[in-house]
Amino acid sequence: MNNLIKEERLKPLEEIIKYNFQDKKLFLKSLIHTSASKEKISSMERFEFLGDRVLGLIISEELFIRYPNLKEGELSKKYSFLVQRSTCAIIAKKINLEDFIILGKSENINQQIKKSILSNIMEALIGAIFLDSDYNTTKKIVISLWDEIIVSLEKENNLLNPKSDLQEKILSMKKKLPEYNLISTEGEDHNPSFTISVSIDGFKPVKAVGKSKQEAEKKAAEKMLKIISDE
Repeated sequence: MNNLIKEERLKPLEEIIKYNFQDKKLFLKSLIHTSASKEKISSMERFEFLGDRVLGLIISEELFIRYPNLKEGELSKKYSFLVQRSTCAIIAKKINLEDFIILGKSENINQQIKKSILSNIMEALIGAIFLDSDYNTTKKIVISLWDEIIVSLEKENNLLNPKSDLQEKILSMKKKLPEYNLISTEGEDHNPSFTISVSIDGFKPVKAVGKSKQEAEKKAAEKMLKIISDE
């Protein structure tokens, strides 16, 4: 496959990320996995190095601006979640990046591409966009891709809970984020009981009861996670 054919095959990805590369070679190199590279030093790995730093700066700045009242520790929790490998892999799946990665013969393309490869290529793509454009353009693209996850974390004080696990699972399945709805409130003011339902496309809604809305939501998320895992 020559470079022209490869570049033509990548046009749909440009449409997905809403960015047209000026230098198509940069675009192409960022998607050639190390296993398929003929270079002694892989361009993809160099782009990944740059993209990792650019992503970190973009997310740091966005969190700093978006949440002026959050303490450093809370910002750090959100930051760590948003730049971690599994989140990058989720974004990669969101834009169908696995359909455009160029792998070597040593990689079995018939099997699900590993999270690490998806994450690395996602960062490499960000690095390539940055080199081809500028910081502001790259930030606009990154935030458009990450915004749904950033917004979903706004109501989460603890990122290590069933709701976050369910969210990650659902995004990896390319479904819409879970919807939590208050079904009923019972009991006395000093001892209330909340019933919450969680809904996900393709699954029956699940209900759970808790002494607070947050507790009920977590229990509902746990139940839904078990149902999805048993599928």
